[in-house]
Amino acid sequence: MQETSRSLTVIMIRSFFLCAILASGCATYKTPALQRPTWEDTSAILQNIQGETKGLSLQQLRDILISNNSRLSTFRANVEMTLTTPDVKGPIRCTGVILYQRPGSFRVMGSKFAKTLFDMSSDGNQFWLYIPSENTVYTGTSNTFHRIEALGLNIFPGDMASLFNYREILEGEKPTMETWPAYWLVHMLEVNKEEINLKGNLLIDRVNAEVFRYELFNPDGSVRLQAVFTDYTTQNECRIPQRIDVRWPAYNNTTLGITFSHITVNGTLDPKLFTLSIPKGAEIITLK
Repeated sequence: MQETSRSLTVIMIRSFFLCAILASGCATYKTPALQRPTWEDTSAILQNIQGETKGLSLQQLRDILISNNSRLSTFRANVEMTLTTPDVKGPIRCTGVILYQRPGSFRVMGSKFAKTLFDMSSDGNQFWLYIPSENTVYTGTSNTFHRIEALGLNIFPGDMASLFNYREILEGEKPTMETWPAYWLVHMLEVNKEEINLKGNLLIDRVNAEVFRYELFNPDGSVRLQAVFTDYTTQNECRIPQRIDVRWPAYNNTTLGITFSHITVNGTLDPKLFTLSIPKGAEIITLK
């Protein structure tokens, strides 16, 4: 039973901590939650968006996205997570809580059968991940890829921050834009003296100018993750997706569906909530 619990913990953390996801905006949307994510065909999402399409330049679109995102200061919600992976038979479900505070502080807690599977916090520079079943705390820099050999985990806490904050994404990279009949496709490029690398893509509908799909790429050009945002709702003048679906192609197309409920936007959050309390006797491992 202990080994089963440990395996469940490892699977959930491996999938969840590649990113956690949130997008925001401010407009009118009529998108029902999708039962299954649409990874290759955007028409299933776009056909539910009602209204007249806009004609915007890249600069105008950047200004809108940055302005909308800047309205989001804090975020708290309960979450239900559903994982499908070749490692286990059938979907795995757990519940949890997510907290976010601009510019890069977050905390995520996941549980199953009233037992905590993981507890993770980050201040944008340093992260801490506590695994109760191992009584171990892992820590390291947030913007570096980490491998936890003992648990067989690959984590990149920077994915979390990048998906919370479109402003940093759009201001930090050199974007180019393609205009399609129903959406804009913004490519985020990293340009240096010798080469140009594709860092990520944002797909934004042309009715509400809201992101409905997001992609991040590895240095070799392969897709690291894909995220789809649906079922938007207005909370305190901000547009928040109530459903997020994520896929990691490099991990046998493992998918994670996250549904938000009891959402609170721009409420007061005690800074202490973002500090992980290390239990007495826990082993602390620093990841390089």
